[in-house]
Amino acid sequence: MDSEQSTNYSEYSYEKTVTAKDKLKRVLYFICVVLVMLLPLFVMLIVRIYTSKAYIIMYIMPLFIVLGIPLAKFFFRYFQVEYKNIVDRSTFKMELIHGKAKPRLLYEADVHDMAFAVPATEENLQKYKDEARDITARCLVTDDSPDAYITLFKDKNGKKVFLYFEGSKKALKIMNYYNKNVVVSPDLSH
Repeated sequence: MDSEQSTNYSEYSYEKTVTAKDKLKRVLYFICVVLVMLLPLFVMLIVRIYTSKAYIIMYIMPLFIVLGIPLAKFFFRYFQVEYKNIVDRSTFKMELIHGKAKPRLLYEADVHDMAFAVPATEENLQKYKDEARDITARCLVTDDSPDAYITLFKDKNGKKVFLYFEGSKKALKIMNYYNKNVVVSPDLSH
């Protein structure tokens, strides 16, 4: 990286906090996985009641377990959510990462085209609540995060995106350099 790029580049990753709703989803997912793995056993019991050919299902049961455990691990990563916002000169990107998977680009915008980027205070939320938008996205640690920011921009598909995101001092200072409608809050923790 050259010196200009290092001063005009910011990358900030943060993991979404696990809520009670997320914990409930994880428990239900675990219960479903166990039930699917035990499905051949239940079928065997039902078949055994009506016929003596239940031993055939015993050969199928290991297949459910051998395939079930890797599939359960694969899909469990969708319960581990991490966001990454990148500011590279005048380009703002928001990425989503599930577990250890490759980051997936959610939104990309030119900072010049942002209508605003301000702290997500009650005052600012009231001020911008009537803004026309196609998509409202939340990429926050928690809904009441002290470093929450809101912005409005057009994505590459031409849709207006109203985005909640975690702000970092360096990223917001770079964004402010390219667009004066970006407000840097003095009490950011990152």
